[in-house]
This record gives sequence, structure tokens and C-alpha cells, in this order.
Amino acid sequence: WSFHLQIYFLAERFKEQKRMFEYGGGFVQDRSIYEDVDIFAKMHEEEGTMSKEDFKTYSDLFNAMVMTPYFPKPDVMIYLECNYDEVIDRIIERGREMEINTDPEYWKKLFKRYDDWINSFNACPVVRININEYDIHKDPESLNPMIDKIARIIQTYRQVDTR
Repeated sequence: WSFHLQIYFLAERFKEQKRMFEYGGGFVQDRSIYEDVDIFAKMHEEEGTMSKEDFKTYSDLFNAMVMTPYFPKPDVMIYLECNYDEVIDRIIERGREMEINTDPEYWKKLFKRYDDWINSFNACPVVRININEYDIHKDPESLNPMIDKIARIIQTYRQVDTR
């Protein structure tokens, strides 16, 4: 089932990317097409819920669809980060029962996978934002320097982009 689900997510994210490219302009996504292969599909393969052959097929398909010069890359990847305990606190605060009842070992593995993934991600520039340094509820203005930084990176990237 995990192979079929990952293929479904890949197809849906690919269609979303295609729609954004065709529409033009700027977009913000909360999940990227890039993270599934190295985080979720790989976790399924390592835990035995996806066969090695299915993972290879999925990975080959991902590379053929996404990791090509023809696939539009984001101008910037904005990566929100914090420490593991803060992640758990936010899961509890959000109050989704399924997430709260999930084995903490799963969250630890996922946290590490995301950390490893972002440290090796190179499809576009990455801006890392430590969410503990900003309080958008009490001080929305605290984000202004980060917004300016992101705007500068996008502008620079668009000037030198050879896509």
C-alpha cells in the first residue's frame, strides 16, 4: 500500500507544480515534492512496508519526473526548524488526536530524517528559519527582516537563474 500511496502523492504534487508553473507568479507551499522520496518513501523501504524494488521504481520515477532540467525549481525553499521538544509541544498544542497518540519514536525518526534531508537538499537556495526566534502572534513585525532576506534571495536567484 505504501508504494501506491507514495505514487499517488508524487502524481498529485507533480500536477500541483504544473498548475503553478502554468499559472505563473509566486506561490507558497507547505509541503514540497522533494521531501517524500528521501523521507517518507525511504522510511517505508527501510521499515519493510515498501519493497526495495518498489522503492527503486518510485525513486527512478521521481528522478525522471522531477530531477530534470525541464522541471521548474522553486526560487527558494523556506525551511522552518526548531528543536525536537518544540515539535512535540506544537503537536500537542495543535490537538490532533491521531498525532498526539502517535508513538514518539516515529516523531524522532521523522525529525532526524527531515534534518538529514534539508542538510543535503540542493535543488534551490534554502532559507532556514528557527521558529523559536519569532513570535508572529505577539510580534508580527519580528518577521520583517526574514521576509526581506527571502525577497533578496529570490531576486538574486531570478537574476542568475539559467533555467
